[in-house]
Amino acid sequence: LLPYLEQFKRIPLWLGEDLRSWEAAKLFARKLNPRSCSLVQPGDQQPGPLEALNRGISLAKVLHSALPASHKSIVSFRQLRDEVFSELANVEQVAGVKWTRFPDLNKFLKGHRKGELTVFTGPTGSGKTTFISEYALDLCMQGVNTLWGSFEISNVRLAKVMLTQFATQRLEEELDQYDEWADRFEDLPLYFMTFHGQQSLKAVIDTMLHAVYMYDIVHVVIDNLQFMMGHEQLSADRLASQDYIVGAFRKFATDNSCHVTLVIHPRKEDDERELQTASIFGSAKASQEADNVLILQDRKLRSGPGKRYLQVSKNRFDGDVGIFPLDFSKTSLTFSGLTKGKAKLKKVKVEKTEELAPEEPAPKAAVPKEPAPKAAVPKEPAPKAAVPKATAPKAKAPKVIAPKGSGFSKEPVPKGSGSSKDP
Repeated sequence: LLPYLEQFKRIPLWLGEDLRSWEAAKLFARKLNPRSCSLVQPGDQQPGPLEALNRGISLAKVLHSALPASHKSIVSFRQLRDEVFSELANVEQVAGVKWTRFPDLNKFLKGHRKGELTVFTGPTGSGKTTFISEYALDLCMQGVNTLWGSFEISNVRLAKVMLTQFATQRLEEELDQYDEWADRFEDLPLYFMTFHGQQSLKAVIDTMLHAVYMYDIVHVVIDNLQFMMGHEQLSADRLASQDYIVGAFRKFATDNSCHVTLVIHPRKEDDERELQTASIFGSAKASQEADNVLILQDRKLRSGPGKRYLQVSKNRFDGDVGIFPLDFSKTSLTFSGLTKGKAKLKKVKVEKTEELAPEEPAPKAAVPKEPAPKAAVPKEPAPKAAVPKATAPKAKAPKVIAPKGSGFSKEPVPKGSGSSKDP
């Protein structure tokens, strides 16, 4: 009988007035679709269907009071079975969008997924905004619709940084290429909030909801949370106010299937100590609500500029955590070390020297001419090769000595002959 009931969208189960009938009704509901089934709970006011008909009780009223077999906040594995299989069969798609500029980040987070909350922190002056702009730009270049909420710096300055990272070169020195790069940058699905400075949480959330509906935004960057705490009169306790704001962003990410990246300043700690998850300003709610926690570590050295690392201290999706180095390029303002090319960098340096000291390039340009005399050095073996010719006349010297020697050889002969005649 049950297979014939599966064709109906709404199935009320009213079996009897005893406990056994109630248990049987719940069993049938589990075998059928629990979302389609409703149960009539037995009782004195709700007897079995036959007895209710004999008493003249309104059957429609009894069916209207039936309880749903499933609760909207409770599901069973049967309802999740297909979704679990889909995640197992499509591992790469479930992992999300991969970063192209940060392959090491893919090893830990596996990708950028919708509906998650990422908390990002780092020391003051370490380049949090510069890093997170390239972090978001990388995803935006792959078609991830992004909404930027920059409360700390103006949109013009932020767009300038992102355009430099997009072009991987200083456009101040290549103004003739500005229109070309600007046209390409304009095609990206990138939007900016017009807020600057302290803003109310309600205004920000309403703007985010509108952007999700109108522009299909799937990634929102908030830089940073502290600019909304001073405006909210939720509580005199700043920690309680921050917890409320973090909870609101967590709910927004889950309800709208949108990834929210939240920048939070750390506590004031010793500069020589590395930041930890507990270093995030506020209570532990921020790190507890977050799916991912990223920390920009800045290890400063006394002898020169330090090294910067990105630490993944929490990863709810995969569990892998770790740290990897970042290669910052001041020319392209990128932490991925991506530049236009070494030849391009050398050209930029020459142009800078020409602007500062126009007379210096002349001797520098003459330096490459020095190899010419060096190339003439191999010509020196030529006179060395002529040395054997000089030995040739020396070889004739015996001929010159020979007549002199013959003269000397004749003189002893008469002396010898005279002495030989005396005896």
